[in-house]
Amino acid sequence: MLDRPTRPLLGVSLCLSGSGRILLVERSRDPFAGRLSLPGGGVDFGERLEVAARRELAEETGISTGTLRFVTLHEAIGGQFHAVIAVFAGALPADAVPQAGDDAARLHFLTLEEIEAAERVQRTTPGLAEIVEKAVNATLVH
Repeated sequence: MLDRPTRPLLGVSLCLSGSGRILLVERSRDPFAGRLSLPGGGVDFGERLEVAARRELAEETGISTGTLRFVTLHEAIGGQFHAVIAVFAGALPADAVPQAGDDAARLHFLTLEEIEAAERVQRTTPGLAEIVEKAVNATLVH
């Protein structure tokens, strides 16, 4: 029998936009295998949040980006899963050629409206549209 976690996991995700579209990964592993999500993952002990976000971006998409802005903390809670996720936002570099890697089965570029439609049919990780909207608004304000 597996022990139930006693504390939440700490994770990061990145919302990178370019030409009105958001870079998403299709998860290849649980939790949420087959669903669309922002690139991201766990934070290693002693690793700063932004460094973890950049590392996860490179692992899952093979790209790096410039300035990142912290947007919000998102709590993902369900069943045996509880994670606190630091969400960052930035611009997708114009010359970037992302390739799916690590636990990303495929990469997708969707508009916010397409993300909302995918969320309605449970094709995304929970709360993705709200997170993306916050991230997009944060990058427009500054």
